[in-house]
Amino acid sequence: MPRVLTETKHYQAAAQIREQVNTLSPGESLPVASELMETLDISHGTAMRALKVLADEGVIVRPLGRQRYRIAERFERVSARICMIRPDFSSSSLDNMVQSVYAAGQRRNWKFNQYCFRKSEEVDFARVMGEADATVLIPAAEFIGPELVKALLKPARPVVVLLQHLRHPGINNVCIDDFRIGELAAETLYEHGHRRILFIKDQPDETTMAERFRGFSAAAKRLNIPSGGELFFDAHTNVFEDGRENCYRLFSALLDRGRPDFTAVFSASLEGGIVALRALREHGLRVPDDIAVLSSGGEDALPAYLYPPLSCIEIDRTKFGEYAAELLAAALGPDSAQPRQLEIAPMLVLRESV
Repeated sequence: MPRVLTETKHYQAAAQIREQVNTLSPGESLPVASELMETLDISHGTAMRALKVLADEGVIVRPLGRQRYRIAERFERVSARICMIRPDFSSSSLDNMVQSVYAAGQRRNWKFNQYCFRKSEEVDFARVMGEADATVLIPAAEFIGPELVKALLKPARPVVVLLQHLRHPGINNVCIDDFRIGELAAETLYEHGHRRILFIKDQPDETTMAERFRGFSAAAKRLNIPSGGELFFDAHTNVFEDGRENCYRLFSALLDRGRPDFTAVFSASLEGGIVALRALREHGLRVPDDIAVLSSGGEDALPAYLYPPLSCIEIDRTKFGEYAAELLAAALGPDSAQPRQLEIAPMLVLRESV
């Protein structure tokens, strides 16, 4: 198993020297290797390798014929370089997640570079990470296969995986408590008098959708109300597919059959909730008088401006950035903390659709 870069002595020494560099002015001299050996308690070879790392980055330079490195006239004062690997797909929730990570990293003086992919199994992690100190991975909306898990367990640099549930003790993971989202949806609609609730799955098969339905089913069983079967609506959305139009078409066809035998819908993502509002209105059904609508999502301001304003189970999207930065900072630290799994708690925001 390859050794994680942050566990190597030269990386840790380079990180300590970089902190010194960030306090100095361009042109100032760094201590020579013998002085660094004493102050950092490292060998001569480690000191030279650490200085070479910073020289390769362009942070320090050594004029011809001089023994001391000097601070480069122009360099970026960064404490770490982070590679962001994300799907080649734009959505408000995904983009907000990425921005929250950038914001949290910038507060720590991190520099980011971004790589977008279409198929996660084709990502060459070693090549993509390049000279980055750590990686943030947002997988595509699909179940993570064993090959990718294997690659994530043997990284040369720290990795944190966002959104998808891995539940592996060897991988840093930040996700939403999606099981609780499903539970909260069933409990909320039950408390509002609904006993037949349609579950709308408008996203591809992956862990967040599976967890939300698992939580919904568990709560429905506890409340002694039906779930699944004819009360499970699957839009059969594929990975990297904008499923709104397909979901709208299929849901409209369902409503074309006559008055529905459910009194509420819970959409497992915001897009399905938006589709439901439109299709129900076009079929002469009033929300929430005839059919109540509750949706997961709402990580942006859009639900409050829909008609009627859409009730959502939301999250604080800044938590993705805060938690990811917390895990990476611990992994990049001198003690190389063990991987952890952090979950973001959902919150119910009731508006006029329930």
